[in-house]
Amino acid sequence: MNRLIVIMLLLNSSSLIAQQDVVFTQQEYIDIVREGHPISYQAALLADMADGVERMARGGFDPKVEGQWDQKSFKGTNYYSVGSAAVKVPTWYGVELKAGYDRSNGEFIDDSDFLPSRGLWNAGISVPLGRGLVIDERRAELQKAEIYRSATEQEQLLLINELLYEAANAYLEWQAARAYVLIAQDGLQLAETRFVGTVRSFENGDKPAIDTLESLISVQTRELELQKADQQLVAARLAVDNFLWVEGEVPLEVVPDAIPEDIDLTAYTLAVDSMVLVQDIWLSTHPELLLYDYKLDNLNVDERLAKEDLKPDVRVMYNPIVAVAEDALFDRLSADNYKLGVSVAYPIMQRKQRGKLQLTRLKMENTQLDQSLKRQDLNVKLDTYINNIRQTQGQYALLTETVTNYDLMLTAENRKFDIGESSIFLVNSREIKYLESRYKLVEASRKLTFNKLTYLLLAARLPSAL
Repeated sequence: MNRLIVIMLLLNSSSLIAQQDVVFTQQEYIDIVREGHPISYQAALLADMADGVERMARGGFDPKVEGQWDQKSFKGTNYYSVGSAAVKVPTWYGVELKAGYDRSNGEFIDDSDFLPSRGLWNAGISVPLGRGLVIDERRAELQKAEIYRSATEQEQLLLINELLYEAANAYLEWQAARAYVLIAQDGLQLAETRFVGTVRSFENGDKPAIDTLESLISVQTRELELQKADQQLVAARLAVDNFLWVEGEVPLEVVPDAIPEDIDLTAYTLAVDSMVLVQDIWLSTHPELLLYDYKLDNLNVDERLAKEDLKPDVRVMYNPIVAVAEDALFDRLSADNYKLGVSVAYPIMQRKQRGKLQLTRLKMENTQLDQSLKRQDLNVKLDTYINNIRQTQGQYALLTETVTNYDLMLTAENRKFDIGESSIFLVNSREIKYLESRYKLVEASRKLTFNKLTYLLLAARLPSAL
């Protein structure tokens, strides 16, 4: 964190780097993106949302206190006064425990509400024997909440994976733009050096005036190329600014004098060298495919619940009753004092229940097909980028040799020009080819790194690779 604070100071205080350029490395940049970008905070919020969903689901098993009191009084007569209080405790297996106290009195109380003057205690149990024995709504919601927690972990990975890809790609464009500026500066320096030499040769009578004009045009052309490269560099640096934040709220800016490190072709090498061998393993744990698994798990809970709804709803309730004694809180417990009940419900045609089960199974089949399509799509894209990486590696090696050869040709042409055996036109042509080959080499290195980044994006491995 201390190192991160120092980096932020470098980014915000131009006076600290007024004397010389400061290299803002990719790792320092990625660290700031991880720590402070709003999407990083949004990803963290997913875990908090999962906590809230699970807490809500567990609330279905919370004990519940309930009470009721009704009284009627008219012209000084207490018609009735009926009160009850109870505590209900639901359990995992659908069994519900209950304990309560009932009391009633009055002149016109209903016979079914008549109780001893001190009231009655009751405690009991309600047991499902059909629907709700294996699974019910409360248990289903809790299982779904646990699945949702696992799913949010994969969603977090996908968010961070996408964020790091966009950030790393912006930094790569900044690196390439910086390399283009350096090439343009070298080109301008070569043109200026040749212009000065040509003017001196003209003054000595060794070169015609037309050569000085051609050299001047070359300088002006290179100045325009440098201005264009500088413009692209500023745009690339501003794109990098978009990913620099403090605590997801305060945006940062890269100061104009900061520069990126050179493109490192060894970056991501370990992740890519063995990609063919580990690709199947990566796909088996790919967050997007795992999300389909969690969706299927969720639908499996729905299927179990739908199958449970096909059973008859049979519930048995038994409540022993204890009176309040004259000199104690509880009277003696007797097996003769109880309340017993049985409830049965069963829809005859069950069209709603069977339709629900049918739709759930169709959703499961559709999700499985989507997962298969996604797996194949990812597999093809990964294979495509493996081929792209191999092709760009070959192109980079070939262009490296080309740059070396063009450099040798330019050196030889300059020597011939110095001894009067060449012309400004030929030297300028050699320089243009040499500079173009360097531009192409930078572009090849950018493409190679971009292909590696994209492969790791598709494989969802950037959080561990960066």
